[in-house]
Amino acid sequence: MRPTKTALLACAWLLGGPAAAWAVSDQAGTGGANFMKLQQGSARAQALGRAYVALAEGADALTWNPAGLALTQQKELVYSYLRYIQDTDSPLYLGYAHPMGRTVWGANVAYLSVSGFDVRDANGVPQPGDDVNVRDGFGTIGLARSFWYEKLFLGAALRVVHEDLSNSVHDTAVGDFGVLLKPNSVLTLGFAVQNFGTSKENVPTTTRGGAALRLGDFFNLGLELNQASDSGARFGVGGEFMLPEQYLDIGQVTIRAGYYNADSLGQSFDGTLKDLHLDRAAGLCFGFGLFTSRAFGYGIALDYAYVPFGALGTVDQFSFKVKF
Repeated sequence: MRPTKTALLACAWLLGGPAAAWAVSDQAGTGGANFMKLQQGSARAQALGRAYVALAEGADALTWNPAGLALTQQKELVYSYLRYIQDTDSPLYLGYAHPMGRTVWGANVAYLSVSGFDVRDANGVPQPGDDVNVRDGFGTIGLARSFWYEKLFLGAALRVVHEDLSNSVHDTAVGDFGVLLKPNSVLTLGFAVQNFGTSKENVPTTTRGGAALRLGDFFNLGLELNQASDSGARFGVGGEFMLPEQYLDIGQVTIRAGYYNADSLGQSFDGTLKDLHLDRAAGLCFGFGLFTSRAFGYGIALDYAYVPFGALGTVDQFSFKVKF
C-alpha cells in the first residue's frame, strides 16, 4: 500500500512546523524538504526567536548565515539534539569549523526520522498494517573569509538535501551565500540567501536580513526578517543577557528570550505551562547558555532552548560545543 496524498501532506505539515503554522499564504504547502525549516544546529538561535542572521558565528553558522564561519577563532565541534512536537526529533546534528588565518572552512550533517503516520486508502479507510516512514537529512560544506580589517565577512556553502517520504526519495544540491558587515563595535548587519539553485518544489529558497546590537559587555539584541519562497515574510527578535567569565568563578552564564510572529496554536493543558501562563503562548522562546574556557584546556559550551507550541506541546533543543 503506497501512502496517500493526505498522509504525505501530514508529513509535510508536521516537518514544516512553524513555517506551516505562522500564517496562511497562497504559497503555503507548495515547497518540498519542509524539515529544513526546523533549523537544527543551534539552541542559541532557537532561544533568540530565530533572529540569528546577524549573530551567527562558529560551527553552527552554516544553518543560518555561512559568513558567520569567518568569526571562528578556534577549531569548533558542535553536537545538537532537537526534540520537536508530536514525537518528532532530530537526534543528530554535527558541525565543525576550522580556521586557517582569515579563512575558515566548515561542514555539518543532520538527520531526522519519523514513523507511525496514519495511512489511509483512496476512500479514507485506515490501513493499520502500513506506516509512513520519513527519513530526511542534509550535509553542508562551506567557506568564509574576513575582509576590510575584519569589518566585512563573506561566506558560501554547498548543501545536499536528502528527503525520503516512505521510499519516495529526492536528493537535491543547493547553495548558500551570506554577508556580515560590522561598521563598528556596536552594530552588525547580516544577510543570507539559503538553498538557492533549485525549484521550491524541491527545496524552498530562504532569504534572511537583519541586524544585531552589542550593548556593552552584557547584552546582545538580534532582529531578523526572513521569507521562504513557499511562504510569507516572518520576523523575529531576541535578546541575551550575559555575565562574562571574568565576573564568575564557574564560567559565563547567559539568559535568552525571543519572539517570532507565530499564529495561535491553541491552548496547552500542561499543568506547568498553565502555572507559568504559557499555555496559550505562540512565538515565545526561552533559553540559557553556559560556557567555560577552563575545562581541561578546552572551551566548553552548553546551550538550551525551550519553545511552547500551544496545543501541539513544546520544543526543546540542546547544543554542546567544544573549542580547541
